[in-house]
Amino acid sequence: MNYWKAFFVLTLLLQVLSACGGGDVEERVEDTVTQTSTKKKEKSDKEKKAEEIAIGFKEVKGAVAFDSEDELLVAFHVTQYQKFFTEQIEIKVKKALEKEFPDENVIVSHDLKIRLEIERLRKDIKEKNLTEKEIDERIKKIEDLRKEKA
Repeated sequence: MNYWKAFFVLTLLLQVLSACGGGDVEERVEDTVTQTSTKKKEKSDKEKKAEEIAIGFKEVKGAVAFDSEDELLVAFHVTQYQKFFTEQIEIKVKKALEKEFPDENVIVSHDLKIRLEIERLRKDIKEKNLTEKEIDERIKKIEDLRKEKA
């Protein structure tokens, strides 16, 4: 009787484990990554350089930049252990960017909302062909978000 119970439990366990490994998951994930990565706007040299400068700090994990006519918007996020020092990191990044781009009005933020808005703006410019007026309004909205305190 114990052999039948063990056999039944083993068979049930094998069925559950084999049902979970459906297979085609990797193909679906690759398709999703490919679709989103091809929709990004071509970055200018100034944007690439600003992102490289921000990422050059060991505390910064990633950065995104957007260059408009009179402003350079840069948003970054820091590593987990540096979350308490984001204000000081923001000051260091801003100084480095102002040194590299003295003629630009540099706006730097560590806020996730700002980062998402910059990415959304870049995507909308590529897909919807926004006018200069619409771009300026979106940049104004990003600046207002930056000034806003939660």
